[in-house]
Amino acid sequence: MGWTAEQSKILSIIPHFTGAFSFIGSSSIIIMILRDRRKKLSKPYYRLLFAMCVFDIFASVALGLSTWPIPEGSPGVYDPKGTVGTCSAQAFFIQANIASPVYNFMLSVYFLLRVKYGMNENQIGRRAEPIMHVITVIFGLGTSFLCLGLSLFNDSTLWCWVNASPKGCDQSYANNGETDCERGDNAEIYRWAIFFGPLWACIIGCMVNMIIIFMSVRKQENKLKKYQFKPRRESESSNVGDEEFERKKKEEERRRHARSREVAWQGLRFVGVFYLTWAFATVNRLLQLVNGGSYFWLMCLHTIFVPMQGFFNFLVYIYPRFKARKRAGVRSHHVGATIRRISITSQIRRWNSVEETNVESPPVLAEKSNDGGDEENGAAVAGEGSKVEDTWEENEAVTLPVKSVSLMKGSFDGETTHMST
Repeated sequence: MGWTAEQSKILSIIPHFTGAFSFIGSSSIIIMILRDRRKKLSKPYYRLLFAMCVFDIFASVALGLSTWPIPEGSPGVYDPKGTVGTCSAQAFFIQANIASPVYNFMLSVYFLLRVKYGMNENQIGRRAEPIMHVITVIFGLGTSFLCLGLSLFNDSTLWCWVNASPKGCDQSYANNGETDCERGDNAEIYRWAIFFGPLWACIIGCMVNMIIIFMSVRKQENKLKKYQFKPRRESESSNVGDEEFERKKKEEERRRHARSREVAWQGLRFVGVFYLTWAFATVNRLLQLVNGGSYFWLMCLHTIFVPMQGFFNFLVYIYPRFKARKRAGVRSHHVGATIRRISITSQIRRWNSVEETNVESPPVLAEKSNDGGDEENGAAVAGEGSKVEDTWEENEAVTLPVKSVSLMKGSFDGETTHMST
């Protein structure tokens, strides 16, 4: 269906911004990987992610150009400035971006191999990763060259992609083998054969992989619970060495399960972004195939989410780091607040001690709390409390007299608490 001039303008402008966000996101991932390339590029996970971002950068630029590369004078298009050549160039990189969904699927396979089958990075790098890259790159670039050779790249309203020209021409698959299309005959078939068909095969594949992964994680959880609470038989040895071995074994099981669970959730985040990116585009193209048109609001969602995949991937990529820093920040906040309370309490006690003894250097006093309990020595050394915070900032060990301190997961009452970073 046709759009008003204002609607066409909106659909043309949106990708300029969303494509820029995607470009920034994918570029940021690549920069972060290259900053630590000796460590990260030695691992399949980062190499797969790096390759996916390379394809996404080219697609982000192409999508961000929006309607500009469409041949000038194309009807129903806002501000077309290009030629058939620029249109084909834009469409080439957009079609090549089918490699990005395929890489998403390959990442889900990577997570499956790690969690379900327990393969390490070296094993995946030797056995599986080369096949992943070969399949993805050949399919992405191969389909682009195929479309280029068949003159399938034409004006597709939002940008140049696989479409028949002129728009609305009779394609041979639906017209008993006859066509009046100048370019891109049977484009609708090719759209689904080389893009949306493989896209949804990847989506379904990712879904299956994630179900298997979480079933595996659940199985590990049940095994760990059963192992952890398994009663000890009387006949079993109570040797200290055996108990230590069992304790270490349990701890290793817990660590392994924690790693598997985190890998599974990171994989689910990438898959979730994958679904979010392509859901509206698929529905939009499906409506165009069935009804010959779509809805303006659906077209807007298409132009927002498809060019934004690189940015969404960036958010997923930095999430574990953000989560770790947030936890560290909360711990630091609690530690800093505790130390400040200790410092203030120590100084108040020093002042009270000065007033009671009327001397400059007060002796250490044993005070009684309101509930009748003994207080620890609040200021063994004058000025000790005021130096605590500075000492903590310098990452040194600090020994402080405290009556009640809650630090991280520990609570220490009426003891001298030792804290170090």
